[in-house]
Amino acid sequence: MIKSFKDKNLENCWRYDNCKSIKSALKKRVVNKLHYMDAATCLDDLRSPPSNRLHQLHDEYEGCWAISVNGPWRLIFMFQDGDIYNVQLEQYH
Repeated sequence: MIKSFKDKNLENCWRYDNCKSIKSALKKRVVNKLHYMDAATCLDDLRSPPSNRLHQLHDEYEGCWAISVNGPWRLIFMFQDGDIYNVQLEQYH
């Protein structure tokens, strides 16, 4: 279950369907991925669908995980005790 967001705009999109700050081309995919994340009880739940490309991050994101949204866009988060924290939407590269 998603417990917290690092990105307030993303939190507003999730909680209040106020997604003005998210590009319209990404909105549907972002919301769908957030539903997957909210339903997850373990990291393996996020390995499917394969398009999530779940992977652990390093360096400044040590301890974080990411799933793919679309192109260079990823949802980055921390996973602890079956819950998801500090969710943010980032563009890699």
